[in-house]
Amino acid sequence: MESNPMIKTVKEFKVWRAQLCYSPKGKKAMDKMKKLIQGKNEFPYGNLESSVLSTCFKASKYEVEKDSLDSRRRIAGMQFSVNGLNGKRKPSHVARNSMILYLTTFFRFYTSDESTYDFVGKQVPSFGDDQPDIVADFVNAVFKKESLNEASIQRITRRLSQEGVRLAHWKYSQ
Repeated sequence: MESNPMIKTVKEFKVWRAQLCYSPKGKKAMDKMKKLIQGKNEFPYGNLESSVLSTCFKASKYEVEKDSLDSRRRIAGMQFSVNGLNGKRKPSHVARNSMILYLTTFFRFYTSDESTYDFVGKQVPSFGDDQPDIVADFVNAVFKKESLNEASIQRITRRLSQEGVRLAHWKYSQ
């Protein structure tokens, strides 16, 4: 009997989540996230946590060699402007940078006092608090070889914003 790929992914996610949440770096990031104060918006903590963990899981499982920019310059949940690529075929650190943009956006939405509906296809919002220290903790927990801090997260988000990178739907390669 053939195994359902969705069930396999759910089981894999549960194991991955337990490993992340009980690792010292992951626990630190989760504890900081739990202390955030929600703004006056419709983005509850449960949605924040599931969105953050889902994005971290996608980034951890991303295989750059199996993916490439599509015709609209999208890869790993990011869409690049024509000028943002500067002749590069494939940007570097795509999974990490996508995770940084998504987590920054989620934290801005969660802490904002504004409505937080649709964000796909837009640049990182200017409202709310981006929480670069918590983003760095998650990046360091997911990518074991990374050692980013608050300043490096701010530098990466500023550079990506200046390059016109926007959020896009994650596409999956088989």
